[in-house]
Amino acid sequence: MDGANIHPEIADLYPELIQIRRELHQHPELMFDLPRTSAFVASYLQALNIEVHTGVGKSGVVGVIRGEGPCILLRADMDALPITELIESDYKSTTPGKTHACGHDAHMAMLLVAAKVISRHRDRLKGSIKFMFQPAEEGGHGARFMRDDENYPVLDAEPRVDEVYGIHMGNQVNLGDFNLSEKFMSTYSDFFDIEVKGKGGHGSSPHLCNDPIISAAELIVALQTIISRNVNTKFKSVLSVTTIHGGETYNAISDSCKLTGTIRSYETEVRDLLIKRINEICNGLSVANNISIVFTLHPLYGPIVNDPTCIQKTEAVFRKICPNANREMDSPMIGEDFAYLTDVRPGCFYMLGCSTTEKTAPLHSPNFTFDERSMMIGASFWVQLVQDELFKN
Repeated sequence: MDGANIHPEIADLYPELIQIRRELHQHPELMFDLPRTSAFVASYLQALNIEVHTGVGKSGVVGVIRGEGPCILLRADMDALPITELIESDYKSTTPGKTHACGHDAHMAMLLVAAKVISRHRDRLKGSIKFMFQPAEEGGHGARFMRDDENYPVLDAEPRVDEVYGIHMGNQVNLGDFNLSEKFMSTYSDFFDIEVKGKGGHGSSPHLCNDPIISAAELIVALQTIISRNVNTKFKSVLSVTTIHGGETYNAISDSCKLTGTIRSYETEVRDLLIKRINEICNGLSVANNISIVFTLHPLYGPIVNDPTCIQKTEAVFRKICPNANREMDSPMIGEDFAYLTDVRPGCFYMLGCSTTEKTAPLHSPNFTFDERSMMIGASFWVQLVQDELFKN
């Protein structure tokens, strides 16, 4: 934080930033079921005399400040994760099995406080702003539901959006730095199920069975050869088998075994190859072992591809706040439905450095945490972006 040019109004509102983030952190809600969270956001925006649309994309909230000129959209996500928080604090999640382990509480706090500051200067605007608070980023395609909402399509409803911007907490990036790739900021993200169905029986008589556990084990090993032997080494990709479920007891061979996992890739051709090879391996092993193997793909999101001009704007704004910032240029292997917005509008999405002194537990960990001072940088970024893009000289 040394040398950071925090917007003075944001600095004054730092206690409120903390209070909002912690209030939201204590009351996490999942996917589209966000009654308390959506109401909190809508009420805060309405108190600022900002036009508010609720129920967008089921439970999203959009705040609008109108002006003559271009329109930019600033996005925060609202949903938490189905994880039990392990960190002890006076603002720990009050709901077992739910916590904000991906920083969405901070995303909301930064955008709400930035909206407060921006609303104070609305007479200086030469354009419009949409503050987008979306549900169901965590696997529910919430951005698509808001984009395609019949009553209020967030990008096309007047004022029509020209550019979109998003921030994500990056607690593996140092406080005061940022991660902004020149190309991809997320991957194709797909989940899969593989059901192996054989013939069960007594554990003492495997010769009378067709053991799905053995075939599942062979399958796991075979799948791990796809990236190392089929994908060109210049491409980054991931194939992870993350669960295996089969059998109930010590002395019985199960009829079936189920595998689940995820594949991640940036390029369409790599994704297509991964899917093709999974199918081929499943089919081949099915024939070889005379067993049923069914592969089911669950597509999630495509990759975020940042617009070159918006990248330049983002870096310029960030360096006004943190002149000495180190810009990391890694392409994260995350899935992010902000891609539904950048698919149809120019925009930029980046990771805000918020690491504590030592690198902390990663996103989606029950021990996830971050340095709350980073929220002053993120909120200042939003205000500075609007000043640079939409304020009259």
